[in-house]
Amino acid sequence: MKKQVLAVSVAAFLASMPVATQAEVMLGAYVEGDGWSLAEIDRFNTLTTKPMAVVNLFSNFDYDWGYLKYQSDNIISRGAMPMISWMPATKNQSGVNLLTQISAGQWDAYIQKWINGFKWFQSAYPADKKPRILLRFAHEFNGRWYSWGNSPDAYKAAWRYLHAKFTAAGINQQIEWVWCINNVSADNYNDVTLYYPGDDVVDWTGIDGYNWGTNYTWSHWKSFDETFSIPYLSLVDNYPYKPILLGEVASAEPADLPNATYGQNGNNTDAGQSKAVWVADMFERLKTDYPAIRAVSWFNINKELSWALHNSNNTGLSAYNLQINDPYYTSTPQSVSTMNLTTP
Repeated sequence: MKKQVLAVSVAAFLASMPVATQAEVMLGAYVEGDGWSLAEIDRFNTLTTKPMAVVNLFSNFDYDWGYLKYQSDNIISRGAMPMISWMPATKNQSGVNLLTQISAGQWDAYIQKWINGFKWFQSAYPADKKPRILLRFAHEFNGRWYSWGNSPDAYKAAWRYLHAKFTAAGINQQIEWVWCINNVSADNYNDVTLYYPGDDVVDWTGIDGYNWGTNYTWSHWKSFDETFSIPYLSLVDNYPYKPILLGEVASAEPADLPNATYGQNGNNTDAGQSKAVWVADMFERLKTDYPAIRAVSWFNINKELSWALHNSNNTGLSAYNLQINDPYYTSTPQSVSTMNLTTP
């Protein structure tokens, strides 16, 4: 009953909100190899009934377009748009918050090299076929597990500094900036709006969220609604004219057991649950209750838990394939500029 009430309340709230006309949701995923492996991209696309429109990859300040060009070219060759999750960190400074250094100009040489590399990447494509990228800078900032987290003022300043640099270089017309929160705040503020750098420098809002099952003492088996409804309502309430992207989403397997290597000290009381049901419910909910979500990227590797859909110890692929057959879900990359968000 609680789940039904929540679904009704979400739908009622959204009835008064602006939504995108002729809505389609881009399908995406993070797969092994960070875009380096065409085999992994092809494997996912072959096993699913529709190929990806978005492929996520992770990069940090140790890397620039000397690497990203080849990763992005691989993704584009398969008809998808790269989503670069750009993390302000380096191997040598993994625990150092670089945000204030960025705003102070200490990373200008690196930023200029990144800009020049992006132009080099773009130059290989015809003028009428310049590829766009999604740039997900410093994701999950409303937590404390990343060095850039828990610093709203420094975060906003660094974001705007970078965006201004890109505008001055004339490259923002090919970049869509994704401001991506964690679904639950674990910082000193508990208010994601404090991190928002401004409508003029954000193209997408986004949410990362996982069903961790009962593998931690702080977690339980959460439905898609339980995982996403509260942060979703916050985004559509505060930023109603921005499409929403699920940057990372996945569910644990009921068969997963707590792994002490990852600090998991929960239990296995979710053994009777179903990942396939969770996946099916997610895609049904996206159609009925979450119209502002316009892209979804499944985290398709087994890391802390068995998040993937398609390995030998994973479930959910059949449910995924059945649901994405709906024309509501697309393999065609789409730009924010073509979404035509309507006003109330």
